[in-house]
Parts: sequence; C-alpha cells; structure tokens
Amino acid sequence: MTLKHETFIICLTIVLLAGLTGCKKQEAVKISDTERIQGTWNGKELDTGGEGGEWRLIITGEQIKIDGPGPEDYSGTIILDETTNPKSARVTILECAAERYIGEVANAIYKFENDKLFIAASEPGSGTIPAYFEGNGNIRYYEYVKAQAK
Repeated sequence: MTLKHETFIICLTIVLLAGLTGCKKQEAVKISDTERIQGTWNGKELDTGGEGGEWRLIITGEQIKIDGPGPEDYSGTIILDETTNPKSARVTILECAAERYIGEVANAIYKFENDKLFIAASEPGSGTIPAYFEGNGNIRYYEYVKAQAK
C-alpha cells in the first residue's frame, strides 16, 4: 500500500468517525393529544350528511367552546384520556342555551386521522359512552379540520 492510499484511508476513517459521533439519530417527538387538540377546529356533523350546518371547536388548555348551528353553543371543560381504546373525552357543560345540560357531562370518543379530528359524542347527562364512530340515537358524530393560523 502506498503512502497516498494509507493517508486516504486514515482521512476517510477520521471523517466517518467524526460523522458518526457528531450525528445523532433524530427521534420523533411525540406530542400528547392534549397538545395536539389545542386551537380552533372547523367541522360538520356526519350523521346528518353534513347538512346540519357548520360547527367550530375552540380548545384552550382544558377549556372548550363549541359553536354550533343555531342555538347549539356550549362552553365548558374537556379532559382527554389517551389510555382507553378508542381514546375518550369527558366534556363538562358549564354554559349552554339548554339549561338542562348545564353541569352535565357529555362522554365522547375521538381519533385523529391525518389532519382531521373525528368525535362521536353522547347527549350531555345521558351517561352513554359511544362505542363506535357513528351517529345513532343520542350519539352524534363529527368531523373537524384544524383552522389555519392567520
């Protein structure tokens, strides 16, 4: 082996070792659903074929504001549970045009698919926990897309 080859091999080894020690594998940063759900979401009710009007969720921390078509506006608190399958949420209604719902809990299940949020939610106070992502009886099913930041 010539001096040029030895020098080349030594330099190549140094470059490779420097690269291996200087480059750490990038680990995917997993954010919690509580972080992911924050913000404004625009959507529609799926069990009405989207004909029920526009819905908007505004979630800040554990506070939720739900703006629905007509008088269907709610505000309260939301607690997510990522350990259940499907994932679940409890929304406690604090303000609402329908006084019978104030102080009641609406149980829900949710899932993220790409940039969409799907929610199946029970009527507040019914005690029902949705089992499937579909609307029926006192379960309503929604699809939301996160609003673009302006």
